[in-house]
Amino acid sequence: MLKVIGKLCVLAIFAIAIVVPAQASGTKYLNIAMFHKTVADYEFEAIVLGRFSDFIATMEKGSQIVFLNHTAGVKQNDVITLNVDVLSEATGGGFNDNGVNCSFSFTDESTADNTSYAIGGLCAIFMSNGGKHQKIKVIIPSIDLPDTSQGVDVWLMIYEDEETGNAFYANVNN
Repeated sequence: MLKVIGKLCVLAIFAIAIVVPAQASGTKYLNIAMFHKTVADYEFEAIVLGRFSDFIATMEKGSQIVFLNHTAGVKQNDVITLNVDVLSEATGGGFNDNGVNCSFSFTDESTADNTSYAIGGLCAIFMSNGGKHQKIKVIIPSIDLPDTSQGVDVWLMIYEDEETGNAFYANVNN
């Protein structure tokens, strides 16, 4: 019986040795969302507080969600690509394309004492309305992101395109 307990203790020590470093490194998740105005005079807020459901409820007061992405683990210098397009047949032939294609670069310059995350990127917004087709290229300069693991669920607007009525928000959590 003592041999079995001894083997279980050794197994438990190995399990702890494997799990602790994985938890210490802390897998990070990047959350990115895009919204489109549905109410002409709606003003996007620079900062929105709340968990996913609170955030969406706040944003739905004057906009609709285009996409919401919660990445798998993200690390220093990772590139995240998001493509959300609706291609449809247009009257009279041809196609309409409504959507967005983005590439974001993630930076993690955290230290043992402080978290420091940022993203920047390039997006193409496609809009087809009444035979008019627009492709707007958007450069999102690198911007520091809030870390929700610090105790406050904060969504930061990282870019607003007033011409198209679109806004991008992001944060990082563990």
